[in-house]
Amino acid sequence: MNYGVKAEENGLAAIFQNRNFALLWISQVFGQSAQNAILFVLMVMVEGLTRSSALVGLMVLVHNLPSILFTLPLGVVVDRFRKKSILLFCNVVRVFVVLSFVFFNHYSRGGWLLTAVYILTFTLSTIGHLSDPAESAMVPLIVSAKQLLTANSVFHLLFNVAQVVGLLFLAPLGIRLGGVDGAFGAIAFCYMATAAMIWPISVTEEAPKHRPAGDALRRFAEELQAGWRFILSRRSVLTAIGQHALITMLTMIIAVLAPGFSARVLGMKPTDAVYIFFAAGLGMFLTTLWTGQSGHHFRREWLAAFGLLMIALAMLGFAIIAWHSEVNTAVGAAPSQTVIVNVELMAFLLGVGGTLASVATQTIVQERAPRDLRGRVIAAEFLFGNVVGLVPMLIISGLADLVGIPSVLLGMSLVVLSGALLSFRAHRGRMS
Repeated sequence: MNYGVKAEENGLAAIFQNRNFALLWISQVFGQSAQNAILFVLMVMVEGLTRSSALVGLMVLVHNLPSILFTLPLGVVVDRFRKKSILLFCNVVRVFVVLSFVFFNHYSRGGWLLTAVYILTFTLSTIGHLSDPAESAMVPLIVSAKQLLTANSVFHLLFNVAQVVGLLFLAPLGIRLGGVDGAFGAIAFCYMATAAMIWPISVTEEAPKHRPAGDALRRFAEELQAGWRFILSRRSVLTAIGQHALITMLTMIIAVLAPGFSARVLGMKPTDAVYIFFAAGLGMFLTTLWTGQSGHHFRREWLAAFGLLMIALAMLGFAIIAWHSEVNTAVGAAPSQTVIVNVELMAFLLGVGGTLASVATQTIVQERAPRDLRGRVIAAEFLFGNVVGLVPMLIISGLADLVGIPSVLLGMSLVVLSGALLSFRAHRGRMS
């Protein structure tokens, strides 16, 4: 594959000159922000209705359940239908589902209302697990192969920006200005805007294949198996999916440990974890700019391996800082300016490495999956990331209370370092 692309054809300015890509990207600013905001609003709603942490936790479980139950079957659906049609359908339906929360909030009470909230949450999450693979599978259809790495880099930045917009602005401001119903109204508007942006996108897609009605279940199972056979037969794709799952796991764990790292290790307020995320965000942004201009000069596998290596070094740096800082915290000393600077440097390195690895692995999967299997392969990638990430997050969050955050950080750095070294070795073996 030729990666010798001229910078002017592959930079950020060039990618946004592609009208279809710009429309899809802007649509996902609205859609992903709404998707991140809805869980926060639902947690606030259930807490207000029940005053029960257990029932809030059940709502979070209901929200995550479709990722395990339906991700792979929905990947088959993505491959059977036009991606644009799926995205339009998902976002129009989302508008009605979100507005249904407002309806039931006004016209039902008690257990009936709570049951409706859980059912609607499950429905909305299921729609999201159809929409996300469709969006990812659509990117290679509207950008050239030369621009795919840049496109994924820009989308990776978008997802992180959408988390900030959804969790820090859309949800809190909606609740503050209009209560829970006002927040739902703002989220419904975002989904309407998403559909409006997707509508004018022009994309060439093959017409869905006509399939006889008989024995649909058997054919459905065969299509699922075809996706897995492809993944297992392509070492580069299987490796990229494994690397992506490792990054997803780390993202979940870091999000859980960050407040405790600020409070118990550095002796700062838990909310000061925002400074760590800000430095990581800066690393993501600058890496996105670099990837758009120069990333095409390097093989995707090398970018993924170097990204994992940077993550491992950042985690090791956090572990060393944590051991020294725990001693000072024990004697009541506030963290020095040097410690804070070192933490932000490690967070910056974490953002750089995470972006490099995530963008490279996503691009490998999109490039090497055939068009007729791409939805299933991407769905398998999402499923593997969610399953592999969720269980270690639950275990390690408890382990941090037993052995301490520094020991957990050291263990994580060794795991990622092993993954990086294996990635370098695997790529060198294929090149020899």
